[in-house]
Amino acid sequence: MQHSNALPNSQSPLVKWFDQYGNGTTIVACVAMIGGAIWYSYTKTSSSRSEAAWAQYSQARSAEDFGNIADVYSNTEVGTWARLGEGERLADSGIALMFTDREAALGELKKADEAFRKVLDNKSASDVARERAAWGLAKLTEAQSDSDTIKAIEGYTALLSQFPKSIYKAAAEERIESLKSPDAKEFYAWFHKQHPKPPDPKKPKDGLPDGHPLLDSLLDDKPEGEKSESKKSEAKDDEKPDESKPDAKKDAKDSETEKAPDDKSKKDEKPAEEPKSDKPKTDDPKSESKDKDAPAESK
Repeated sequence: MQHSNALPNSQSPLVKWFDQYGNGTTIVACVAMIGGAIWYSYTKTSSSRSEAAWAQYSQARSAEDFGNIADVYSNTEVGTWARLGEGERLADSGIALMFTDREAALGELKKADEAFRKVLDNKSASDVARERAAWGLAKLTEAQSDSDTIKAIEGYTALLSQFPKSIYKAAAEERIESLKSPDAKEFYAWFHKQHPKPPDPKKPKDGLPDGHPLLDSLLDDKPEGEKSESKKSEAKDDEKPDESKPDAKKDAKDSETEKAPDDKSKKDEKPAEEPKSDKPKTDDPKSESKDKDAPAESK
């Protein structure tokens, strides 16, 4: 009893603090552990998601592939680079189509313009990505120039102002000087008026050799039942006599009657006489016997 009564008086300051704040400390410790677990799980999941995104980015080839990645992983680093890849593929395709299919080219360049502007407007994007987007935007603006090349010049000038140490600095300065020349203005004035179109696709019959029947004649859309009935009707039509010639039987009889007299005349004809033989005649044996019986005087 003496020891038990003396125990409370002998507690250390740490024990007293724990008795006073122990419950709150336990709660804080539990919350910290739970938060740490959530943070670790999120970090691990985010890392796995980022790895999957970069794996898809490395396998992308077309503008559509990059666009799909940018839509799924928007507001991320890989999403920004995917959007840039989409714009660059569309710009290259559109510039190439300007010489063969102007309508399709303008559609591709419009999509590329939208992709580049999304990268430029993303302030969290890296400077390298935004620099490449500015360069691509200036190129496709030049491709759509007419006699007035001011917009294209402004595009290259904006690149140099935003990124003074750009790797495209020499190329941009060269394009600015070239676009100021009268020859460039004359060329783009002529090029802007051109409207090339792809050739019309050939019809299937165009590739057939001479004398080959048309494909339409070879294709029969009738069902099998109708085909068989049509074949039978054609066969019956072939067996029927030609109604346009009602005297066909009469003509046949007349031809038989004409042939009949000829057969009769052949029967009435006498057989040809046998040719005479050149053999010598033999004496009649009777005459020889007569000669033997004759008197000697007559000999």
